Amino acid sequence: MTGKTELLLRVQTEVLEAVARGEELVEVGNILCRCVERQLPDVICSILLVEDGKMRALSGPSLPASYCAAIDGVVVGPKAGSCGTAAWRGEPVIVTDIEADPLWADFKVLALPLGLEACWSSPILDQDGNVVATFAFYYHTKRAPSDFERDIVATCLHLCALAIAHERVRAKNHRLAFFDVLTGLPNRAHFNAALAERIVTGERFGLILLDIDHLKLTNDSIGHAAGDTLIRTVAERLSTCGADVLPCRLGGDEFALLVADCADHASLEAAATRVLAAASGIVEAGDQTIDAHVTLGGAVHGLDGTDSETLCQNADFALYQAKQTYRGGYVGFRQDLRTTMVERIAMVRRLGTAMSEGRLV
Repeated sequence: MTGKTELLLRVQTEVLEAVARGEELVEVGNILCRCVERQLPDVICSILLVEDGKMRALSGPSLPASYCAAIDGVVVGPKAGSCGTAAWRGEPVIVTDIEADPLWADFKVLALPLGLEACWSSPILDQDGNVVATFAFYYHTKRAPSDFERDIVATCLHLCALAIAHERVRAKNHRLAFFDVLTGLPNRAHFNAALAERIVTGERFGLILLDIDHLKLTNDSIGHAAGDTLIRTVAERLSTCGADVLPCRLGGDEFALLVADCADHASLEAAATRVLAAASGIVEAGDQTIDAHVTLGGAVHGLDGTDSETLCQNADFALYQAKQTYRGGYVGFRQDLRTTMVERIAMVRRLGTAMSEGRLV
C-alpha cells in the first residue's frame, strides 16, 4: 500500500469514526480539516455551508475567526471569490492568484493580509445534485493544486457529503421527535424535557396550561381543515408572547407555556394577560372567519409544587376551574381548588362503585 493511499484511508477513517460517534457537524468538519492539514502542511482547509443562497462558515480551524466571520453570509454569485463562485457555478473554481483574479476583487482585502495568495474551491453536492457546501484549499503561494491534492479533495468531497447528509437526517429525526408537525412548536416530549431541566436547576418559573375554546365545534361545523388553521394561528400568536415564554403543543387543543423568571402569582398573571391578548382574535380559514378564544390555568414552581407531576396537576386544576367559571380568561392555582377537585374525584369514584354494586336508584 502506497503512502498516498494510506493517507487517504487515514483521512477517511478519522472522519467516518467521528460521524459514527455522533459528533456535531462542525466538529466533523474540524476533524477533516485538521487531518488534511497535518498531511499537507502547505494547505489551509475551509468548509462553507450553502443555505438560502448564502455562504455559512462551518469549519476553518486554521483560519482566523475574523476572516471566517467576514465571509459568513456572503451571497453566492458569479464573482464571489472561489467558494461563492464554485457554489454559483456548481463546479470547481481554481484561483492561482487572488490578488489579480477578478473573482476576488471584492474579497482580496480579506485574504491578502493573511498571506493567502491562491484558493481552490469545489462544490459539495447532495444526492439530488444540489450544492449544499464548498470545500476549499488555501495556499500561501501562487499555485494550482497538484494531482495528489486533487485525489485528496475528491475523497474529502465524498466525506463531507456523507457527513452533511447524516446531519440532515439527525436534525430531521430530532425535529420529528421534539416538535409538533402541525404547528412547528415544541411538542409534549420537548415540554417534558424542558420542564424537568428547569426543575433540576431550581429555576423559578411559571406554568400556564391553555385550551382553545370550542375547537371541536369548529371541526364539526366547518371542518378539520378550519380547525387545523385555528390551531396553527393560535400557535403562531403564542410564539409572539416574548422571549420569556416557551409555548409547546401537547396535542389537540392543549398547549403548555413555560414562563421564565416568574416567582409569584402576580408575575404569572401578567404573563397570562399577554398570552390572552396575543391568542385571541379573528382567524381567517378560507372563506370562513373564526373568533379565537382560549382559556388558561397557571401554577408557579416553588409555590404550587416543586416536582413536575404536582405542578402540572395544580395548573390543570386551575385550568379546569377557569373552564367551569371563567371561560376565555385565566385562573391561577389556589389550594382550595385542589381540595375541591380531590373531593369531586372521590365523589365520582363513590358513585361509580355504587352503580356497579346496584346501590344507586
